[in-house]
Amino acid sequence: MASFVQRCFTHNDNTQNDSNVIPYPFTIYPSSFPRNEYEKACKIQYGIHILVQYLAYDIDLMDSILKNLIECDPFIRRLRNIYNQIQQLPYKSIAETCIIRTDYMLQQMNIFRERTKLRLVEINTIAVGLGAAAKLIHKWHKRFLKRIHPELLSQLPKNESYDLIIDTLFKSWKIYNNSKAIILFIVPEHEFNIGDQMLIEKGLLSYGNSSLLIKHVTFIDICQYCSLDSKGILYFNDFEVALIYYRSAYDPKHFYNEDIWQAYIMLESSRAIKCPSLRYHLAGMKCFQLALAEKNFLEKIFQKHEQYIDDIRDILEEMFTIDQTINDSILQQRILDKPESFYLKQSREGGGNVYCGSSLREHIDKIIANKESNRYFLMSRIYPPINSSLIRSSRPNDKNEFIFEKQINGELGIFGSLISQNEIVIYERVGGSLLRSKPIINIEGGIASGQGFIDSVLLV
Repeated sequence: MASFVQRCFTHNDNTQNDSNVIPYPFTIYPSSFPRNEYEKACKIQYGIHILVQYLAYDIDLMDSILKNLIECDPFIRRLRNIYNQIQQLPYKSIAETCIIRTDYMLQQMNIFRERTKLRLVEINTIAVGLGAAAKLIHKWHKRFLKRIHPELLSQLPKNESYDLIIDTLFKSWKIYNNSKAIILFIVPEHEFNIGDQMLIEKGLLSYGNSSLLIKHVTFIDICQYCSLDSKGILYFNDFEVALIYYRSAYDPKHFYNEDIWQAYIMLESSRAIKCPSLRYHLAGMKCFQLALAEKNFLEKIFQKHEQYIDDIRDILEEMFTIDQTINDSILQQRILDKPESFYLKQSREGGGNVYCGSSLREHIDKIIANKESNRYFLMSRIYPPINSSLIRSSRPNDKNEFIFEKQINGELGIFGSLISQNEIVIYERVGGSLLRSKPIINIEGGIASGQGFIDSVLLV
């Protein structure tokens, strides 16, 4: 389980202190998951790719949905303006790459014949994490089952998440066609998810190309050491850059001054391949989930792949705009009667910022008062089935135990990737999964905070 670690920061210590490295929290054995729903998620991933690709390259369609968010969200507005700026350049990126993870939860149904149904949570197109860690925990669970329950080994599906990520990144680097050009991992200044990135770097270097060089850098480093020539070639010191792999740049907090914005613009203005490119980043905004509920939208996206229309529609949970909470008296009453039955989610990409329960009405009123209705939307809450599991935590419980039993539920992520040139997909792959489980009392299950656990699926 080498590199199965993350960096822990305390309130008093924001330094890169290696002594703060702790293991990822994980489940001792895998959690059960319905085989039919898992296979459906894998199948639908190809449809998700069509959706992301269509949105990324049909800017008019993207704008028709993003326009309301752009008006009230300065971060998205700045990104959209940078996209326009890039399109005016006399050169363009050699290719564009996107690693995607589509997250689902199981909704418990009242209908006896359909005990659970797959529900879409979000589509992630930037800084997709824990793919390498998922492969490691799969190996651990396989070893555990081999010793304790070998008869269950056939129910543990193959996990190619790690291979998908390193293959996609290496393919992108090769497409740049300069064996001396390097790869930049753009990471936050206080990065916790170091183990996952170390494994990806190790995987890329394992291809045996002795000339491949990888640098883990922050936007501050970009400001100090990067330059762009008149032909759009990006340099880090004297090294030409082939591939920019973002593990940052998805949160306004990453852009805390204008120098960082200018560093980002330099990267995006270069011919280097970006993972993801800005158009793929924008295609991952949560506001597009609302559009999926519109029949005409799905028919436009999947006009050449009609088989995905019903598949996509079938995984959607009930969703509402904030304006509907103002104008729909029945919905208002539902929120007042059962505020715990809804999630309040932000419309742009990124985890966190999910509200549920007694404070929901207060948050909605605040959003309306601040005229930020288009920055959020409501979604009916998902109640997944509960598993009892043995947990290896990164932090001790009240009894000073690191291994203890928990009632948990999980969120399944399915991995995929795209590389495109001139709007045409030249490389596509689907493979691998990540199950993140959390205590049933938690709305969210962050791995970094220790509230969630890296898990695997056991198909039943």
